[in-house]
Amino acid sequence: MNTAIAVAAPRHAPNARGRVHSRSVSGTVDMAGGLMFVTTVLLGAYFVTGAPALQLGMYAICVAAVLPHVGPFVASLRQNPANLLLVLLFIALAMSTFAALARVPSNVVTLEAKALAATAVWASIYIVTFCSLRTSGDVHRLTSWISSTCLIITASVYLSGLLHVMGIQFGEVLEFSNGTFRAFGPLGDNVSFLLVLPVLMSLVASRPLMFGIHLGALLLTATRGAVLCVVVGVIVYALLVASGGIQATRRRLLWGVAAAVVGLGVWLSPVSDVLMGRLSDPSLRLTAMQMGISAIQENPVLGSGFNGFGNSRPAVAEDWFTPLQAENGLSRTMNQYIQTTADGGVVALTCLLLFVLSTGRNALRVIRWRNATSSLVGVHLWLIAVLIGNQGSLWFLSNTGSGFFIFAVAGLAAKASVLAAEQRS
Repeated sequence: MNTAIAVAAPRHAPNARGRVHSRSVSGTVDMAGGLMFVTTVLLGAYFVTGAPALQLGMYAICVAAVLPHVGPFVASLRQNPANLLLVLLFIALAMSTFAALARVPSNVVTLEAKALAATAVWASIYIVTFCSLRTSGDVHRLTSWISSTCLIITASVYLSGLLHVMGIQFGEVLEFSNGTFRAFGPLGDNVSFLLVLPVLMSLVASRPLMFGIHLGALLLTATRGAVLCVVVGVIVYALLVASGGIQATRRRLLWGVAAAVVGLGVWLSPVSDVLMGRLSDPSLRLTAMQMGISAIQENPVLGSGFNGFGNSRPAVAEDWFTPLQAENGLSRTMNQYIQTTADGGVVALTCLLLFVLSTGRNALRVIRWRNATSSLVGVHLWLIAVLIGNQGSLWFLSNTGSGFFIFAVAGLAAKASVLAAEQRS
């Protein structure tokens, strides 16, 4: 097919995906997509088995994958603000961590430094995706990898719930005294924010059946914050359609209505009962955030070091009455922006906010790119939705599936926005 015709075609035409994939694809993009797939599988296996070798294997694979790209990434810092801001954020957190030597024992600082190093390795997927993409064909090939990985994640959640009903343990399942349960699968409770990704991809791609399937898996997790991210994503999507950022067609409207009907049917089904029952449940998140703000007031400039909040927070009644719940709910501030400020002070917060704003701008540029397929639009819509809507859990951490995908898609957004700008010029 004539390349000029493919480029000039409407970005959301039904056969746009076929035309885009006819463009050249470099070999490096499959390495990035394979890394995302393999790391996701290994992460799930690690959570299920607890084998340290799997964790070390994930880190070793990530380090081996990123090393060839360090030089090109450093060269890109002067041209790409998001890349530079991510590096500056890690530098600010490292400085605050080593500055904590003046206040806490050296063994504590060593643990904080190891945690920061592990997070840097986890975030290296950003570098891999950014440097592996060279053409628009690469961008859409990586989107296909993401879509395939999401299908497996959704299937794992359903399998976890099904096996639990059969009395077989698979992944993380929380059962309540009334017999109801929350199923997360092998990736743990952070999987809920990952499930928002295929939900929004299916919505934008006008696939109401898949929208309902992925939404059902999300409702099985009964995670309020993830549902909020879906709402944010739908609102942003509607605003983009209304403003002309996404082409509004009769077909898109009809399939959107169909997706709404399917979604309503899933929501009214028994699969949402646990979530509806949790809407008014108390949570330690607000307490953790308030304690995080108090910690910021004590060290507003340098912070307490990476993940230093858990060692410096004051004791509360829950530490004696519900120690397990307190350990899980109060070890961190449960809000990424508060946590980063508590860790690295106002400098780290400034770097994080600027990185998020720059990443959001990149995502909007990709959404408006004339070569963007509906799946690519859905991926970047998810990135915007979780950066805005996920205010009750952390993603700047190692060993979290949501954080890994946020870094990966942020790297994709950074490079795709560059390709879009080059095409416009």
